[in-house]
Amino acid sequence: MSEVSQMAEQMNTSVRADNGKEGRAERPSERSRRVAEARASFRAIRLPYPRQDELVAALDELRLTGQLSKGQTQGGVRLIANTGSGKTVGAERFKAYVEAADEHAPGSQPVVIATVDGSGTTRSIPASILKAMGVPRPEHGAEPVLWMRAFDALERYETQLLIIDEFNRAARRPTMSSAIATALRDVMDRGIVPMAFLATEEARDVFKRSPDLAGRLDAPVTMDPLDWLVEEDRELFLGFVSGLDGELVDRGILRLSSGLAEEALARLLCEASNGNLRQLCRVIETALAAVVRRDDAAIGREDLADAVDDWSIANHCIAYNPFRAK
Repeated sequence: MSEVSQMAEQMNTSVRADNGKEGRAERPSERSRRVAEARASFRAIRLPYPRQDELVAALDELRLTGQLSKGQTQGGVRLIANTGSGKTVGAERFKAYVEAADEHAPGSQPVVIATVDGSGTTRSIPASILKAMGVPRPEHGAEPVLWMRAFDALERYETQLLIIDEFNRAARRPTMSSAIATALRDVMDRGIVPMAFLATEEARDVFKRSPDLAGRLDAPVTMDPLDWLVEEDRELFLGFVSGLDGELVDRGILRLSSGLAEEALARLLCEASNGNLRQLCRVIETALAAVVRRDDAAIGREDLADAVDDWSIANHCIAYNPFRAK
């Protein structure tokens, strides 16, 4: 066990002894609230991440190019990456960044993030756009009417970039995927708005079957899992877990640093999470919940090992526990 981890484990006992409710046993409801508040506070953490910065830059270039070529055929970009790589969070960061600028008319929606629903039909696309824009009765009308309503809303709210999230769902019904791609290509051809597509690997088949759409897109943005053996990836991972560790203390979620960025511990976390940030955060959150439930001061190595068993292995993200490997 590392020196930092040993200190955390030792301090947990001593700090816990001084944190009672004036001698009164804590009620289960009080403990549940503490855990819930810790989870909510953890999930509110937003850290800078260079791979997301690349996505934000690509989206902004696309948006600004569209502004300079209004009325002309618009372009697009795609980001295909694993679930949990940070695609949606990066898009939300970009949306907040654009909306914070004092250059938009009141009530406008310069960036719209529309999530494709699970039905994977052509009708679901305009309905998803209308829903994302808060238009009443987003599913009311036949498909051509829905598209006209979507076009009208995008123009009325002065939308500068339309982001289609979970585009991989269009691949679930192969008979529909080409029609969906054609409909979205028409949005760009009409000069209404440039578009970005966020998707997992499933979407590659949609783009292969729709060369007319793929041919209108810029070079793809990449956001691969982090590989501990690659120096740049290792530094990114260490920076991210260091930021999480600091936020846990700064926000008052934990009382002591857990030493998550200590290299030996971070290497195991990277392996256990497959270099995937969402999986990493779920492992840490699971460990955090156990620590807060016990009213300990910091996350220890055994907490992380248990979290990998309880979350990663239970959800079939990994078949073994690196923390328990001999």
